[in-house]
Amino acid sequence: MKKPDNIREFVWQIIDTDLSLKKDIARGIINVRSLANYILSRYKVNISIDSVISAIRRYNIKPEKEAADVYALLKKAKIRTITKMASLSLKKNEEVTSNLGRVLPEVNFEGGEVLRVIEGAKLFKIIIDEASYEKMQNRFGKRNILESKKGIGMNEITYPDILKETPGVFAAISTELGANDISIIDALIISNEHIIVLDEKDLLKGFEILYSLCN
Repeated sequence: MKKPDNIREFVWQIIDTDLSLKKDIARGIINVRSLANYILSRYKVNISIDSVISAIRRYNIKPEKEAADVYALLKKAKIRTITKMASLSLKKNEEVTSNLGRVLPEVNFEGGEVLRVIEGAKLFKIIIDEASYEKMQNRFGKRNILESKKGIGMNEITYPDILKETPGVFAAISTELGANDISIIDALIISNEHIIVLDEKDLLKGFEILYSLCN
């Protein structure tokens, strides 16, 4: 890799995309010289180790208390994974709205059936069990289905009630998933429940990342 135009920005970008690294820097448990050597080895850039060390030391981390509050809250969160899910993107019209009202009483929530409804400006998206996929397609009709997708799953995180007093939690999670090349298909936040919809191929890896944050 050629020498970056701005060494500080180059180093800070590396740190910004690695939540675990940011956490360790905030705690003061990183060996700065070792980290600088790792960056030079990993990215093979023609810059001096002293300039990398200087950039790391000037990295503008969050206030220690704010970062600590985020991780303390995550350690109190509970996480579970639901597999074999599907989604339907539906037109936002009177027929669909009426059918949604009829569908809800038919779902056996106590028996473990899943239905999540996400409302956008121009459409509804429902997240359902794959077993209910054809039934829901018939219920809403192809004329009202904009997009359908199978082979997805959900990671659900339940936070303690202090979530609303702790900024930065959702950003920490999305940053960590993104840094590990995991794309979030959909997300839904209801009170202290956070639902993250992922492709099934990313579900286990996503769970492991979230589990590491919550333990």
